[in-house]
Amino acid sequence: MIGRRLLDLLRFDLLDRHVARTFLASLGVVFLFFFGFFIVIDLFANAGEFVETAQKLSIGARTMAGWVAGLYLYKSPAIFLQVAPFVTVIGAVVAVARLNRQNELVPVLMSGRSIFRLLRPVFVLAAVLTAMMLLVQEHVAPAAADQRLARACFLKDRRDTLLLKHAQFEDAAGRHWSSLELEPISGRLVRAEVRRVSGEAYEIIDLADATFDAARGGWTMAGGIPALIEEGGARHELRLELLESDLTPARIAAREKEPFDLSFADLGHLFAVTGEPRFEVLLHFHVTFPLANLLLLLLALPFVLRYDRQKVMQGFAVAFFLCLAYFGVDAALRTFGETRLHPILAAWFAPLFFGALGISLFDGVRT
Repeated sequence: MIGRRLLDLLRFDLLDRHVARTFLASLGVVFLFFFGFFIVIDLFANAGEFVETAQKLSIGARTMAGWVAGLYLYKSPAIFLQVAPFVTVIGAVVAVARLNRQNELVPVLMSGRSIFRLLRPVFVLAAVLTAMMLLVQEHVAPAAADQRLARACFLKDRRDTLLLKHAQFEDAAGRHWSSLELEPISGRLVRAEVRRVSGEAYEIIDLADATFDAARGGWTMAGGIPALIEEGGARHELRLELLESDLTPARIAAREKEPFDLSFADLGHLFAVTGEPRFEVLLHFHVTFPLANLLLLLLALPFVLRYDRQKVMQGFAVAFFLCLAYFGVDAALRTFGETRLHPILAAWFAPLFFGALGISLFDGVRT
C-alpha cells in the first residue's frame, strides 16, 4: 500500500514533466552561477599564495594550473553541499516566476489543479536533492577531504603536511599533545611533543615519523619510541614499543577540517572519544542542513505565488531575507551550542521554528 502511494507520488503526467523541466533548467543555471561564483571568489582570495608557491618552487604555469584544478576538484563536494539549499530555493523561485510570467499558473488553477498539486514535482526533486546531499555528505566529501587538505598545504604553505603548531590535544591517558605535524593522506605523524604531569612525576615523549597501529590502538616508531620518565627523583629513559592512545590521525586532522569533511560515522566516533559539544552539534547539523532544501521552499514559495506579477519581485525580496534569516539564526545557535546551549536545542531550533512558519505560510497560499 505504501509502495503504491509512493509510486503514485513519483508518477509525473505531462504537466508535471513540464514543471519539472522548468525547475531543473532553473536549478542548473543557478547552480552553475553559485558554484562558479564560489570558486572565483576563493581563487582570487588565494591567488597570491598560489603564485608565490609557483615562483619559489619554480613550478611551470601548466603544472601549477593542474594542481589548482585538482584542489578545486577535491573541494567541489563541500562546495556542492554548501550551495545546494540556496540553489534549490532560488531555482524554485525562478521557476515559479517563469511560469507566472508566461501566464501558466492561472490556467492550471482554472482547470481544477491546486497550486499544491502543481508544485509537487518541485518538492519531489527537492527531496531527491536532499538524498543526494546526504550521500555526498556521508561518502564523497569525507573521501575527498584528505586530498584537498594535502593539496592546500602544498599550494598555500609549500608543505606536504598539516602543521598544527598551536593546537593542543589531550588523550584518554591524560597526555598533552602539541606541535603536531601530520601527513593528511597517509596519517603519518611527522612529529609531536607529548607530555604528562602527575604530581611530582612527569613523562616526556617526542614522536618523529610515527604511524598509528589501529589494531593495537597506539603509535609506533621504527626502533621504538624514546621516553623520559621522572618519578620520585629518579629518571628513567625507556624505549616503548607502542604508545597507546586514543588520539588517532583522523581525530588530529579533524581539527583542520570543515563540517562537511566529516561523515556521520566520523562525528559519532569523535564525539564518543572526546565528548566535545561541537561534534554533537555537527551530528545533528548533518541531518538538519539537508532538510533546509525542503524547509526553504516552504518559506520562500508563498511569497512568489502571487498572481499579480508586479508583486512577485517584492515577494522574492521577502523570501530572500527570510532564507538569510534562517541560515543566520541556524549558524548563531550552532555556535552557542558549542559553549552554552544544549546541542540538540542549538541544532534543531531553527529548522523546527522556521519549518512551522513555512508550513503556516504555505497553508495560507491562495489557491
